[in-house]
Amino acid sequence: MLLLLLLLLLLLLLLLLLLLLLLLLLLLLLLLLLLLLLLLLLLLPLLLLRLLLLLLLLLLLLLLLLLLLLLLVLLLLVLLLLLPPPPPPPRLPLLLLQLLPLLLLLLPLLLLLLLLLLLLLLLLLLLLLLLLPLLLLLLLLLLLLLLLLLLLLLLLLLLLILLLLLLLLLLLLLLLLLLLLLLQLLLLLLLLLLLLLLPTPPPPPPPPFTVTKNVFTQWLLLQLIAHIGGHACFTNSPCFYGILTTTVHVYLRHIFLGHLS
Repeated sequence: MLLLLLLLLLLLLLLLLLLLLLLLLLLLLLLLLLLLLLLLLLLLPLLLLRLLLLLLLLLLLLLLLLLLLLLLVLLLLVLLLLLPPPPPPPRLPLLLLQLLPLLLLLLPLLLLLLLLLLLLLLLLLLLLLLLLPLLLLLLLLLLLLLLLLLLLLLLLLLLLILLLLLLLLLLLLLLLLLLLLLLQLLLLLLLLLLLLLLPTPPPPPPPPFTVTKNVFTQWLLLQLIAHIGGHACFTNSPCFYGILTTTVHVYLRHIFLGHLS
């Protein structure tokens, strides 16, 4: 009988500890929900949503109060169980009778807590349904902003690459121009050195005096006109004979001397 009683007490103690842990977890969750709702109240401009959030806040506060009461009751139960038993060991019915008021207090609190949790879930679902378009819009805006940022980054990278390529091309062109200028200067210096070192050639001799056929023919015509004008060569045969012999003599002399080309 004592062993059974001890086992029951241990089971009851374990259950109470589990309930305590669950209540603590619920308290933490409720605190987080309160913080989220406060943030939403600060951020949302719509009146209906604010009213819903206020209702949720009130429900959460009630749940917190109920959880605190449950924690107190459970702590009392744990303390009662952990207290040293009186000298006469109580029987099981007596123990149940002692715990019955606390259990009767605990049951309605648990029921109320469940009802409030259900109501809270319903309100949260309603709030999510109302906020779903807004959340979708926010998500779309965030995605668009991310895409725009990525595009801007890509454009900046492309511009930087193009600028670097242009700078490299300009540097290459400048180097090529400098090399060409250096080569031209070297060639000019070499030409100047060659001109300074090589001896100057002597001037060419003047060309020999030559008389062309056209010039000689013109001279003969001038001589003939002079003799015709000065003497009556056509009526005086010795004059004509003298002109002919003089012309043949001058022509032969030029041929023999090599002045006629």
